[in-house]
Amino acid sequence: MSIKIKILGIAPYDELNNSMNIVSKQFSEVESDIYTADLQEGQKVAAELFHDGYDAIISRGGTADLIRQVVSIPVIDVSISIYDILGTIRLAKNYTENFAIVGYASITETAHLLCDILGYNIKIITLDETTDASTTLDVLVEENYEMILCDAITNRLALTKAINTILITSGFESVKHAYQEALTIAKQLKRVIHEKSVLEESIKQQKQDFVVLDDRFHVYFSNVASNLSSSLARSLSTKKDMTDENQYYHTFENKVYMLSVKKISIDDSIYYSCNLNVSTPPIINNRFGIFYQKRAEIEEIFTTKLLFTQFIQEETKRKLRQVNNFYNSIIIVGETGTAKSSIAYQAFLNQKIHNNQLISIDAKLMNEKMWKFLVNPTNGPLVDENNTLLFQNIEQLSVHDAEQLITIVKNTKLLQRNNLLFTYNTNNVSEEKIYHRLLFELNCASIYAPPIKERKHELNVITTLLLNKLNIECNKDVIGFDPNALNEFLAFDWPGNFNQLQSGIKELVINASTHYISEHQVVQLLKKERLLQNFSDSHLGSFSLQTKVENPTLFDYSKEIILSVLEQNNGNQTKTAEQLGISRTTLWRYLKEG
Repeated sequence: MSIKIKILGIAPYDELNNSMNIVSKQFSEVESDIYTADLQEGQKVAAELFHDGYDAIISRGGTADLIRQVVSIPVIDVSISIYDILGTIRLAKNYTENFAIVGYASITETAHLLCDILGYNIKIITLDETTDASTTLDVLVEENYEMILCDAITNRLALTKAINTILITSGFESVKHAYQEALTIAKQLKRVIHEKSVLEESIKQQKQDFVVLDDRFHVYFSNVASNLSSSLARSLSTKKDMTDENQYYHTFENKVYMLSVKKISIDDSIYYSCNLNVSTPPIINNRFGIFYQKRAEIEEIFTTKLLFTQFIQEETKRKLRQVNNFYNSIIIVGETGTAKSSIAYQAFLNQKIHNNQLISIDAKLMNEKMWKFLVNPTNGPLVDENNTLLFQNIEQLSVHDAEQLITIVKNTKLLQRNNLLFTYNTNNVSEEKIYHRLLFELNCASIYAPPIKERKHELNVITTLLLNKLNIECNKDVIGFDPNALNEFLAFDWPGNFNQLQSGIKELVINASTHYISEHQVVQLLKKERLLQNFSDSHLGSFSLQTKVENPTLFDYSKEIILSVLEQNNGNQTKTAEQLGISRTTLWRYLKEG
C-alpha cells in the first residue's frame, strides 16, 4: 500500500478553493485539506496546521509568499497562466472595450507579455506594498473605466466602491499543475527524509558517539546529549588553524573526551565530523608531574579524609569564600606542611565555574618537555577550558619560567577560560620576586596558611583528631597522653607543621604499649625531631640510613646522624656535639653503644 501525500491547501478566495477541491480528487495518492484564507489570515492558518503531518502546502500569490515565512515544508504557488489572463480579457471584451488590469506583479507581468504579443492596448497597473490601491481605483473611476480585471485583493476593494470587476483566477490546468508539482516535490522530499532517517537511526544504534558541526560550529547532527554536543561545539570554535585531521581533549561533567575531528567539504560547504571517546588523561601526564582530578574525587577526599578540612582554619575558609567571587587566581602562601594543598582543594570546591577538573602541576619538575606538553594545542592543560590549574611549589620556578608562565596566561586570556591556584612554600624561597610578580601581574588573591607555632591554641584539638585517625589506621586503641607527656608534646614548635606532627603521632601510637602515651616516649620522639632538625639546618645534603638494619629504631637513626656529622667535622666530637645540640656524654654514649 502506497503512502498518501498529505497536502494543505490555503485558497485566498472561494473560487480557487472550489477548483482545488475538484482537482485534488483527480490524484489518488493525495489526501488534501483545503481552507479559504487570505494573506495574514492564510499565514496564521498555515502556521497552526503545517505540523499535522502535511508534506506540502498549495496556495497562491501574496498569501503563498507570507506562508513561506512561517513554515518549513514546501509551498507551491498556483500560478496565473497566460491562458487564464487571455480568457479573462476575452470575457471582458464581451462587455466593454474600456477596462483596465490591476494587480500585483504575479498577474501584471504575464498581462504585459500577452498584450505585447497580441498588440492589445490595455491599461495595466502594477500594485506593490507602497501603492495605495484605493486611490488607484478612484483614479480609474474618474477616467471613466467601466470595468477592472484584477486579483482577489483588488477585487474585494473594488466591490466596496461599486466598481464592476472580473476576478482573474487560476484555471483548472494551473491548479492541476500545482498539485503535480507538489506531488513530485513531496515524494522526493519523503525519499530524502526516509534515507536520512535510516542513516540517523543506524548511526544512533552504533556504539560510536559523534557530532557533526557546520562551518560556524553549529551542531548539524549529533547522537549524544545536546548539552554535551553544545559544549563540544563551543570548545572547538575556539581552536585556530584546524587541519584536515585533528585530535583534542575536552572535559565535560567530570569526564574527559578524546575528540578525533575530520574536516569534510561537501558542495563548497565545510563540515567537521567529530568522534568522541571517553578517555583518561594520557599516562604521560603523571610522568610529567601533571595530575588530573575530577571534582567528585576532590569532594570524596574531603568527605572521607576529614583532616583535610580540619587542618584549615575557619578564618581561612571565610577568606576563601570572600575572594571566590572577585578573583580568578589565588596564591596560597605558607611554610612546609601547613595544609596549602588542602586550602587549594577547598578553593577549587568553592568555585561555581571552571570546576570540571583540578589539574595539579608540580613546578619542581618543570622542564622543556613539560612546557611543550602544557601548551600543546591539541590536549595541553593551558589550552583547555572550564578547569582549574593548580601550580604546586610555584616558588621552585626560575624567574625566567615564571615570566614565561605569566606571558602565556595573559596572551592566551587563560583566566577567561580557566581559574588558577598556586601554592608557595616560604621555606624554599631565597627572594620573593616570583611571589610579587604573580600577585600583581595576574591579580591574585593571597591566602596565608599559618604554621603550627601560630596555632598553638588549636594544637590540643588537632592532636586529638590525629590520634583518633591514626588509631583507626594502625588498629590501636590509644586513649591519649599522660599529663606531663601532653605538656611536653604541645610545647614543641613542630617546624615541619602538620606533616611532622602527623608522622610524630603515628610513631607514638605504633610504639605505645599501654592506652596512654608516656612522657618517656614523647621525650625520645622530640629528641629525635630536634636531632633531625639540627641535621637539616646544617645543610649537609640529603640523608639516608646507610647501616642495613631491619626495623631501625630511633637510636639507629640518631646514631647514623651523629656519625655523619662527626665525619663532616673530621672526628671533632666537641664541635659535633655543639652542632647537634647535645652533650658530649650523650654523644659518647651513641658512639659507644651499638
